[in-house]
Amino acid sequence: MFAFLAEHILLQWNSFKSEKFEQTYSLDRADEITNKWGQRTYSFNLDGRYISSAYLNFQSDTDIESEVSIIYFDGYGNKEEKELTDTASHLLGKSAIPVNARVQQFSIKISYADAEVCDSVQFVNQIVFHWARFLLLVFGLSLGYMFVFHRDFWGKKPEWMYAVISIALGTVIILSAHHSFDSWDEQIHFHTAYTDSWLGNMVAYTNPAMANAEMRVPTGDTVEEEQWIGQWLNSVKDEVVLTSEKGRFIKYNERAYLPQILGLKLGRTLGLSYVATVFLGKFFNLLFCTAVVTCAIRFSKYGKRTLMCVGLLPTTVFLFSSFTYDAFVIALLMLGIALFVTEYLSEEKIQTKRTMVSILAMVVGCFSKAVYIPFLALYWLMPKDKFYSRRQKNLFKAGIFVLLILMFASFILPLIGNVTSGAEVGDYRGGDTSQTSQLSMILGYPLTYTGVLLKSLGTTFASYFIGSKVLANFAYRGIYDGIGYFVVLLTMLFTFVTDFGMTEKTYDAQMKRKILMMKIWNAVLIFGTACLVWTALYLDFTPVGSMVINGVSPRYYLPLIFPLSLIFINQKVRCSMKLENYQSLIAFLMLIGTGISIYCLMLA
Repeated sequence: MFAFLAEHILLQWNSFKSEKFEQTYSLDRADEITNKWGQRTYSFNLDGRYISSAYLNFQSDTDIESEVSIIYFDGYGNKEEKELTDTASHLLGKSAIPVNARVQQFSIKISYADAEVCDSVQFVNQIVFHWARFLLLVFGLSLGYMFVFHRDFWGKKPEWMYAVISIALGTVIILSAHHSFDSWDEQIHFHTAYTDSWLGNMVAYTNPAMANAEMRVPTGDTVEEEQWIGQWLNSVKDEVVLTSEKGRFIKYNERAYLPQILGLKLGRTLGLSYVATVFLGKFFNLLFCTAVVTCAIRFSKYGKRTLMCVGLLPTTVFLFSSFTYDAFVIALLMLGIALFVTEYLSEEKIQTKRTMVSILAMVVGCFSKAVYIPFLALYWLMPKDKFYSRRQKNLFKAGIFVLLILMFASFILPLIGNVTSGAEVGDYRGGDTSQTSQLSMILGYPLTYTGVLLKSLGTTFASYFIGSKVLANFAYRGIYDGIGYFVVLLTMLFTFVTDFGMTEKTYDAQMKRKILMMKIWNAVLIFGTACLVWTALYLDFTPVGSMVINGVSPRYYLPLIFPLSLIFINQKVRCSMKLENYQSLIAFLMLIGTGISIYCLMLA
């Protein structure tokens, strides 16, 4: 009830308290029309009436560019002026211009050619109910209430607290995005998932699917425009416009799209609208990744709260709710490494089932990005007393070595093939990039490249591990560095240093040595993996011989954050809180911090 009142009244108070208004004017009925420098300006006097939006209606084969000037009264009754620019899509035939002011005069300037195709402008004061914002309030208030006032129940179940927060906030992100693709190269990932969602070796592309894949869908910057675009996508005749052949089986590096593929296939089978089918594809990705991290928290004996924090980072939840393979990689690596830590620190003999699930999670998770496979080498740390015999130990570690070689070969062999054949493979978007020439530069000047690599790692270390660029980055929606980000950051750092201390058991000197070895080896693997990430981007996306490395996104460090937390393992820093209260507090803070980030980047 409070969320409804907040969305309907508090967040739109000026519209609520002012008189409801709706008036349409043809442009030739403007109070003043001026012509200058090939442009025509239409001015309307509105006598201080409160206007929430202005809608421009037109019929054109091209987009309409306009400049808007609004003279309005501020809260003290003084006249102010603001200027806006607006691009109206010809596919919609209308545009929503946000006003939200008591308007004295509204002026719109357009070219002569555009003026001939513009019909009218409509002024309205109305409340636009935003479902995603409403649900964010509902989820935030209800979950916050449960974690605070029922912490004796929820505080015992960190995996369930994580699951409900992740699904709730991820659903808000999906609904906030409407139809749009906001994540990195999301239209490309959608195209791949859509193609693979067709069984057999034939794929049929419909009108709206092709429009999205080819980036022909209009873009909107208001709630009304987003709603109109969704209606336009659903109204486009959903007929097959292109058929093509594809492989009968999904390529191994595209298996990270399986949850999204299943969602798209189910939506199409159920006959859902195009927009609803896209939502379902994103939602299945969210469900799968949330389930994987939930299992990691449930079956891990160490670092449960840390796993919850990393899984609820704003960028993590954003990727879980998008078309991408990054989410698949992050979730499965978290599961694999969490189960390794549990296995490594347990005093019993090696558990076959747990170990196999851990290894499988890391291998499958790295199908799309093999640069993270070095973490499989954590299993080389397994001490001999974990095995029943020396032969078992040698076979196990040899098997890990073979797996590492096979996974490395998946991206090294194509590179070697390009080099030996002389193929100039580089960035498909163009530019002076070439794997062959770049590798020759690295081998010819190893010390120079080492300097470039170390400088890149050093100058970005802090910002790429704990900065807003990695923790609260919503790609094309922006980067958030406000209060929500600092709540997330401080909660994460607090959890890193206190989580392990919540374990009641005190370890002896032998166990402390094991932990120290894990910290050192883990730090080496983090550094090595970061070097692989930067080198891969230097080969593929950086001009030959450049002294800087292009293309490395901070999100590539997300899979490294949980391994980084293992370096902070200690039993010296302890939190005196009751375990249920401790876990509830962390869940509550992450809910608040990530919820604020979502609101500011996608809903404000």
